[in-house]
Amino acid sequence: MPAQSCAAARAALFALAFLSMACASQHAAEREASHRTSSRPAAIDLQIALLALSPKVSRVEARGVALFATRAAGELADEYKVVGSPHLQNFLVNVGAKRRGLCFHWTEDLTRRLEALQLRTLDLHWATARGGTWREHNAVVVTARGQPFAEGVVLDAWRAPGRLHWSRVRSDHYPWEKDESDYMRRIANPRRAAQP
Repeated sequence: MPAQSCAAARAALFALAFLSMACASQHAAEREASHRTSSRPAAIDLQIALLALSPKVSRVEARGVALFATRAAGELADEYKVVGSPHLQNFLVNVGAKRRGLCFHWTEDLTRRLEALQLRTLDLHWATARGGTWREHNAVVVTARGQPFAEGVVLDAWRAPGRLHWSRVRSDHYPWEKDESDYMRRIANPRRAAQP
């Protein structure tokens, strides 16, 4: 009986993966169309939100982060070869069928790309919701330089693979907290972490 149960479970998982992959080309086409038609307005809205953080935020930096982050979300989805929903991608990574695509991968890669902008008026933070639980979620939070974490803007590339989700920390449904661990500080701000 256990062998039959195991075989049935494997067959069900295979069917789920197969059916989900049938949508992959449709999602890729939708993602590509979305990049062409909506990344500019999405980037403009994000730029406005970043400028609203403080009058000291550079227009050039806000524009750069907005364009870079919205473009990076699509590029990472392509790099990770995302199929279906974020939860399906998590399942495929966890069973070894995919190499990357968990929320912390998205956060790590997006943070590293944004750090390359060498921001002077904006800070990047690693955000964690429900840390240490099976429901843990990670994202990037952008604040004006020296501004409290809770005043920032969440950049979440995992939530809608291929499209950047962003919102104010306080209005998002995730209970975000700044991750203060040494590893996260080094990822989010490697130049400052290297300083004594």
